[in-house]
Amino acid sequence: MPIITHNVITVNMKKPKEKHPYHHGDLKKALVEATIQLLKEDGYQSLSLRKISKLAGVSQAAPYRHYNDLESLIADVASEGFKLLTDQLSKIRRKAKSNPLLQFRESGLSYVEFALTNPDLFQIMYGNQIQNHSEYETLIAAEDEPFEILKEIITDCKNAKIIKTADIEKTSIAAWTMVHGIAVLLLGNQVMFRNLDLKHARTVTKELIEHLFVGLKNQ
Repeated sequence: MPIITHNVITVNMKKPKEKHPYHHGDLKKALVEATIQLLKEDGYQSLSLRKISKLAGVSQAAPYRHYNDLESLIADVASEGFKLLTDQLSKIRRKAKSNPLLQFRESGLSYVEFALTNPDLFQIMYGNQIQNHSEYETLIAAEDEPFEILKEIITDCKNAKIIKTADIEKTSIAAWTMVHGIAVLLLGNQVMFRNLDLKHARTVTKELIEHLFVGLKNQ
């Protein structure tokens, strides 16, 4: 009911509730999760702050509480991707703790499978949507973690006299570069990896990792 005070009419009005309220501190998480969902549904080329905000159930202005622009949000999404990859490699390392050669083979295979099952997230992690990764400290730290795990695996293989290498860092870079190249060519359906389904992609990846191992094998 209107309230009359000194001939001035005021109306009691409640502030409309947000359609999908979020709790303080959850906004960044909600935006990152919405972005990952949008990647799965529509692909990385469809990303926009407007679409992400709508999916997260917040106003179009809400992302600017934490992010300067779309790129800075994408950097956090890429960080989540590297964390997921790190988790996969960590599980392999724990599962095959006493078998470094199995860790070596399965980590490469896991990397390629991660790319094939998360193609748009993989594109965000390694594509040119982020012009300069070094501007984002959290992203740099997340990127380094899976590579550190690979170096640990290579070190264990060397200590077990399974492979020979004079430079753990360079050997790890070579191994990473090879499986990354396989992943990129498979995703692009390019060159010698045209028209391969997941099963055959897995087989080819295994064969190439084995080929790399033979080259490193301690005779």
